[in-house]
Amino acid sequence: MRSSLPARSALAAVVVAALTSAPAAAESRLDPSPTATAAPWTKAFAYADDRITESSGLYASRLHDGVVWTHNDGAGPPTLYAVGPDGRTRAAISIKGAEAVDTEAMGGAVDVRGNSMLYLADIGDNEGSRSGGVTVLAVPEPTVLADGEVSAQRYQLVYPDGAHDAESILVHPQTGNLYLITKGPSGGAIYGAPSALVPDVNNRLEYLGPLPHVVSDGALNADGLMFIRGYNKIRVFADITGKLLETIPAPQQPQGESLAISADGRSLLAGSEGKGSSVFTLPLPESLVATPANTPGPMTSAPAAQESEPGGSDLPLAWLAGAGALLLLLVGAGAASSAIRRRRERHSPSADVIALPSQRDR
Repeated sequence: MRSSLPARSALAAVVVAALTSAPAAAESRLDPSPTATAAPWTKAFAYADDRITESSGLYASRLHDGVVWTHNDGAGPPTLYAVGPDGRTRAAISIKGAEAVDTEAMGGAVDVRGNSMLYLADIGDNEGSRSGGVTVLAVPEPTVLADGEVSAQRYQLVYPDGAHDAESILVHPQTGNLYLITKGPSGGAIYGAPSALVPDVNNRLEYLGPLPHVVSDGALNADGLMFIRGYNKIRVFADITGKLLETIPAPQQPQGESLAISADGRSLLAGSEGKGSSVFTLPLPESLVATPANTPGPMTSAPAAQESEPGGSDLPLAWLAGAGALLLLLVGAGAASSAIRRRRERHSPSADVIALPSQRDR
């Protein structure tokens, strides 16, 4: 039986309408309409230090009001810069003995004892050639801002499925757990590090799931909400593998690379590469605000500018920190033997690869 022309035309119209509306519907499901834009992005400051040419990571200090930490993208001896609210550098901290392949991101957290830690992520791999893994350097945040040098604890992280490029490290503010987000042309994936990292061995990352977005940086707030930065949008997820809650337009920047949450949890900070580049800030709506629970206490680590040459640099930094000369004389022998015994236990031949399940807050 022949179909009438009007019937065929009506059917074609329905098909065309369905096809043209499908991408819009999919985009709607993928990215909710932004609602967190009542306040506009405003310029917080511009970097005044000529040494900061490719700011790639950003972290708001928990010890120094208004200070943010940043670093340059790329290879070579890594340096962390503490930058004040006027854009001037308050301290340039080099990491003793470190030689990076491609530093791409940084983060930080305050642990339950009140120790404020910084994490520098040497995780870039544009060529996909780092089959031996990537590196995260952990540094106690200096209590005194002055140029100097610090030792870092070095953690080697290995993907379970081959080498990946990545530009994002997320540090959970409550647990200190680390997460990496890989970066590819059409998106990446989320990987969790073991909850108990061990230095000088390969710590195996755990694949947590895909993320169909190109991500240049990210951060977790105290409630576990995940903020990730793309080319044009910042997306907010319920948790590290949770559903998409919100989209926020990113500020217009030459090469938007970095994203951080303010120390009080009430604002976003977004940075860009380039000499003299600016950092922008955006107040968050109350629904996305979370105040960090862990409060910084008296740090047990020496300020960077006052660190002495290491006699026992193989020991974890927290054990060395804050020990006076008299105390070292009284308990040095016992502490040293105990530390050596624990290190031998951790570095037994059977511990070439640590593959602990990550602890994820849901």
